[in-house]
Amino acid sequence: MSTRRTARAHVVVSPHPDDAVWSLGGRLARWVSRGAPVTVVTVFDGPSAPGTSDGWRQVAHPAVRRREDRAALGELGVGHISLGFTDAALRTTDGRHRYRSAPRVFAAPHPDDGDLPRAIRDALRPLCPSGARVHGPLAAGRHVDHVVSRAAVEQLAAPGTAWYEDFPYPLRGRDHDGLAVRRSPLTDTEVERWLAAALRYTSQAEALFGGADGLRRALLARVRTHGAEAGTPYADRYWLRADPDVP
Repeated sequence: MSTRRTARAHVVVSPHPDDAVWSLGGRLARWVSRGAPVTVVTVFDGPSAPGTSDGWRQVAHPAVRRREDRAALGELGVGHISLGFTDAALRTTDGRHRYRSAPRVFAAPHPDDGDLPRAIRDALRPLCPSGARVHGPLAAGRHVDHVVSRAAVEQLAAPGTAWYEDFPYPLRGRDHDGLAVRRSPLTDTEVERWLAAALRYTSQAEALFGGADGLRRALLARVRTHGAEAGTPYADRYWLRADPDVP
């Protein structure tokens, strides 16, 4: 029987284009190289809305972000499904933006977002076959779209769910309460494949890191830090329910 048929499938829930690749792209590269079916489900990459190019909201331009996502995931050879929900920066109620400024997307969710976790959970359920490992964001940094996505994955309650650290946000203790840390060493090849894919998100690299060089340095610093914890040059760090019987 082939490795591809026996390897465990992985479904990675990515709040936005870039979150999955930036946060655990080294492991995505590893799974693909081992013949595992891998699917990234991007949640908030919906159609354009009024105000897309207005100031800080410009970095959420859906068409640009979807194009970058396809290029990055294609670089890794990963399957992709778009759920098409609208980014927090662009969501409106009665024609008014729910989040009036960039800092507001890191505060409490708007009341009109209350049904989003359930809606996302229902959209995810048929995409997660029995036996697949689901990977969700810890919502480090508390971006509202990450918080909502984590809530949806929690409601999905897939056995053995793994939680990844949302890059580039700092991790706090409350983000992983009740979870146990795991580290996965990465090879030079896996890191290079990850970086090549990560740099496809040109708009976000420019907005957050001043360009590709800044993003590359930040990503390498992350996997080197986690590698030092694991006693290896490079590693990724993730979290599982604190249960010794869960691999």
